[in-house]
Amino acid sequence: MKKVFWLSAVLAVLFIFIFSFVGCKNNNLTAVATPTMIIPPQTQTAVALLTAGPAAQLTATAVVAAATQTAVAMVATQTAVVVAIQTAVIAVISVPGGTYTQTDGTSSFSHTISTFKMGKYQVTYNLWYAVYQWAIANGYSFADAGAGSGNMPVTTVNWRDVIVWCNAYSQEAGLTPCYTYFSAVIKDSTNATACDSAVCVWANNGYRLPSEGEYQYAASYIDGSSWTPYNYASGATADYTDATATGLVAWYSANCSGTQAVGGKTANALGIYDMSGNVWEWCWDWYGTYPGTSTDYRGSGSGSFRVIRGGSYNLSADYLQVGYRGDFNPYVAFINIGFRFARTN
Repeated sequence: MKKVFWLSAVLAVLFIFIFSFVGCKNNNLTAVATPTMIIPPQTQTAVALLTAGPAAQLTATAVVAAATQTAVAMVATQTAVVVAIQTAVIAVISVPGGTYTQTDGTSSFSHTISTFKMGKYQVTYNLWYAVYQWAIANGYSFADAGAGSGNMPVTTVNWRDVIVWCNAYSQEAGLTPCYTYFSAVIKDSTNATACDSAVCVWANNGYRLPSEGEYQYAASYIDGSSWTPYNYASGATADYTDATATGLVAWYSANCSGTQAVGGKTANALGIYDMSGNVWEWCWDWYGTYPGTSTDYRGSGSGSFRVIRGGSYNLSADYLQVGYRGDFNPYVAFINIGFRFARTN
């Protein structure tokens, strides 16, 4: 009877430990998902053995010990994911609304942008991978796992991967995801139809990609009445042909041969880093011709290529211009393309 009492007490403590942990929260994160298959099978076995003789009760002791080790290991894994997300570089900058001339040097239009938030840094591999792990454990799927290390920007993620990751990050953080298909949150970047027909619910408070207009606005903003010219790198004091001015704010082919840790150059007037250079950044918009005077223009409803902005470490300075427009297939992941997130205020 003493063994039965002791085993029952162990089981009770074990259950209290598991469920008290998985139910805890902090002010930034939702509850950690309950690890699957932690205790029930072992518990059922142990309870059955407790009703048998002394030899079986010894077996029950071993079952409970094994169950405890499994539970502790799985909880530790969940903890590591949450801690990685908490400690990653995730600062955002509030960008005041206003009206500017959006131009690539050939075409232009007057564009009014509402106040929004922009990631201070390009999304790092650390942050990408931490959210990626959480997402995989919570029903999300990706075509690409991403590449990089530490506080280098994540690369080798396609546009579809990125919008699904933004949805996962939003859900994990207790925010409302932005990207839907027939009102359902998109969770699978291998679903080309859903991703390429995605609707962005701009009013939602979750993480999302910036529009092309938001990107150039934040890259060229100085004080709301003056703007960095279209042929300067973001934050530079002279145009892209000035190697000294450009090199102070951007990583590109003249001063590096690979991706660099985010935030290593001088920030622009808003305090945002690497908006020119290091890696290209995905934007929301399908690539197309500019419209006339607009407010919060977000591109055409369809297309073949998604806009990329900012230039990259392996390209020359002319690609760093805040007005330069790049484009890429939404299903292709490449070694010099990453992203940063934005949020609607």
